[in-house]
Amino acid sequence: MLLIFITEIMIFGFLYFHARNKYEDFGGTTNKKDYLSVIIMPVALLITDKLFSGRFSAYERKLSTKLSELYGIRDIKNRLKIHIARKIMHMVIAFLAVTLLGVLADKPDTGYAVFASMVLTAVYCAEDRILDEKIKKRNFCIQFDFPDFLNKLVLLINAGMTVPRAWEKIVKDRVNMTPLYQELNTTYIEIRNGKPETAAYEDFARRCRVKEITKFISAIIQNQRKGNSEIITLLKLQSNECWQLRKSMAKRLGEEASTKLVLPLMIMFLGILVIVVIPAVMQLKYL
Repeated sequence: MLLIFITEIMIFGFLYFHARNKYEDFGGTTNKKDYLSVIIMPVALLITDKLFSGRFSAYERKLSTKLSELYGIRDIKNRLKIHIARKIMHMVIAFLAVTLLGVLADKPDTGYAVFASMVLTAVYCAEDRILDEKIKKRNFCIQFDFPDFLNKLVLLINAGMTVPRAWEKIVKDRVNMTPLYQELNTTYIEIRNGKPETAAYEDFARRCRVKEITKFISAIIQNQRKGNSEIITLLKLQSNECWQLRKSMAKRLGEEASTKLVLPLMIMFLGILVIVVIPAVMQLKYL
């Protein structure tokens, strides 16, 4: 194991020697205060360029879709490269740590091999898992905020405003820019800069990837193309559906919060039990 660890260090040193100048400026890829990441990230970027870029097209397309949903399509190639490089960086750290642990162990056995395999598998999947959690959280925020936006839009349209004008007013009146309102603001800016409304609305639905918004945008586009005197009625019905969805989401959040409280309550119960039982046991001891 010592020979393997020394070999890994030598390979890493060789790669770092070739990568340190080429990837000296990789701003935004990692925290510059994390010195271990600053050293290993250039090596990870070099490995990404030499071995992975363009060779796993299906996996890269899947990652590109997720990253574009989270960050937009701008600079998507660089974001994809950084994501894969971060996975490689964590794998390099895990390989070195696991090998060092094997060196410190007297005689690595089957248990060590199983443990090492589990650690490496978990590290490999961790970065993608974090990305999935970010997307899930973003979609939840969008679904949670959408009923409020739709309700305001219906009121303004019913008051005589056009859809773009009502859209603009809602965005400008908003102070806290959540993921939904960031996308709404992006759409408003695109329309103001001359992008066709239909294309801007379609891109908005494509970026959000939420079925309620897709249904809403379909109604808006149909109203623009063909004219629909019942657009207010349709939006009111969808607003009611979305509010019901929001209620169920709030209920689910309450249930999750209750579940999270079980462990603290158990700890408190054990503490109270210890406080009550120990004096009783001590009294029995002296009888």
